Amino acid sequence: MDMELSTIPWWGYALGTMAMFGVTNSLLKFAAHENMDSIFASQILWLSVGIFGLIFFAYYYSTGSFTTNLLGTSSLLLVVPIVAGVCLAAGMFFIKKAVAIGPAGPATAISAGNAILVALFAYVVLKEGLSTPKLIGMIMVVAGIIVMSVFV
Repeated sequence: MDMELSTIPWWGYALGTMAMFGVTNSLLKFAAHENMDSIFASQILWLSVGIFGLIFFAYYYSTGSFTTNLLGTSSLLLVVPIVAGVCLAAGMFFIKKAVAIGPAGPATAISAGNAILVALFAYVVLKEGLSTPKLIGMIMVVAGIIVMSVFV
């Protein structure tokens, strides 16, 4: 059954992200276990991400969507995804190093704590609600990270 991407709920994409990051970090841990140089592995990872980006760019450019969005977006707002890309690249380098030299579970658990930063950003800057269940969930995430990191 073909499913249009627009019919996938947000949590479907979130689960997909979790799965893809889980595969990525597991493969990076395996590469480190097999003594692959972490900088070399990072270079290959970034090249593969770049190739994927070029494919998406070519598709959206061919449909006219890229040009339409480019012309409709302020120059200042264009800086946001550039900074996000730099931060993503740095984060991928950091997680690669963390998984390569430390225990994989705690390293990836700590990195997954970024959900707390995103929730706080959304609350403070975007004025999204921060309900009691969200606060409890954030406390549970922090507790889980502490347990996984301290009791290695």
